[in-house]
Amino acid sequence: MAQRVSVKLTWDKSKINLANVNAKQGLFRMGFDIAAQARRNAPYVTGALRNTIRVQEAGNDSVEVVAGGTYGGKKVPYAWKREIGPNRNPATVHYMQNAANAIMTGDYIKKYFGGIL
Repeated sequence: MAQRVSVKLTWDKSKINLANVNAKQGLFRMGFDIAAQARRNAPYVTGALRNTIRVQEAGNDSVEVVAGGTYGGKKVPYAWKREIGPNRNPATVHYMQNAANAIMTGDYIKKYFGGIL
């Protein structure tokens, strides 16, 4: 009978769970930075649109930056219209997309997700 040698590989569940927690925290940090940049980019008349920009959990593995909804009991239905334009202030068109692009430049993976394991 031939002799054999093997190496058994198994996941360290505690490290995988920690990596998942750290990845989620990285997503939230990135989301908060995108939201802050979007607030700076958004058109400002009353401040209502800027005040609706928020970060929320969107399932177990995702985070979402959202604009619109209600603020101070009043509906703010124009978040999408201000994103796609045309705006009175063309510099504010794509305020959300431009915020995401600004944050997701350079070595953003290392900044938000470095050292996960």
